[in-house]
Amino acid sequence: MPRTNLHELANRLLACLSEEAADGRFQGRLREVAGRAGLNSVRSAEAVRVLEETGRIDVKQRGRRGRDTIIDIRSTAPLSLEDAEQMRPRPQRRPRLNYEDIGRSVVERLLELARDDGLRSAQVEAFEAEARNHRRRVVELQDALDAALEREAELRVKLRAAEEALQRAEENLRKVLARGDIGSQTPLDDEDARAVLDILRSTS
Repeated sequence: MPRTNLHELANRLLACLSEEAADGRFQGRLREVAGRAGLNSVRSAEAVRVLEETGRIDVKQRGRRGRDTIIDIRSTAPLSLEDAEQMRPRPQRRPRLNYEDIGRSVVERLLELARDDGLRSAQVEAFEAEARNHRRRVVELQDALDAALEREAELRVKLRAAEEALQRAEENLRKVLARGDIGSQTPLDDEDARAVLDILRSTS
């Protein structure tokens, strides 16, 4: 059925609703009333919308989940074709674009991409510089660690030599003390023992 006949369908539905209404209010199954008016579910919904938007009816409750539809009848004045035409949705006209607008949009987008690319390049350079600094610092720390390990090895060697010298000096000192020659002028062949004796004589 053509769209321009919507006002006729709405008037037929309004008349059926008015017949079923009590004290200006309809309560019942809207589908049954719409069927008697010759409207299917789609046309019925359109007719109800037109009647509601033109102030003929006020839907208080829609018939969903087994509930009755409740509609207040505000006016029984018939709708005209002009009333229905005013309710038709008007297509929105899209703005027409010219080559200048398209070119401007393309240039703006390219500039935006260039700015983003420049920002990413700057971030990459900053990350690379930071990575180089970290690598250089790691090398410096590794060199310092190697030098510390070398010094530790040298100190261990010197400490071991000192412990061995002290042990020999202790043994020589025990020999000297056992002979009772602390006060004699007999030269000692062991340099470690001689150093210990010099210390003892300086403190006696």
